[in-house]
Amino acid sequence: MRKIEKVLPISEMHLMGSFTSKKTRPADVDFMVLLRTPQNRKKNWSVDLVIAPDNKHGKEVLEDNKKWVRQRYGKKSGHIRWK
Repeated sequence: MRKIEKVLPISEMHLMGSFTSKKTRPADVDFMVLLRTPQNRKKNWSVDLVIAPDNKHGKEVLEDNKKWVRQRYGKKSGHIRWK
């Protein structure tokens, strides 16, 4: 968190999730980061961000996320590789 604070104006950070889940797909632990945005105080926005290692586990997380998006939003949902 200390390194992130150097580049993002964080006002609060929370760790959430079920650490004893018996789900078949306990996808992750969530972090909620509240940013100080003085120029956009009245704007409503949020972004989901998953950070995973570039290894077998990361690829599995990526494929699981693609599958979940298709199930949730249907065949017309998309996936764009940014980089």
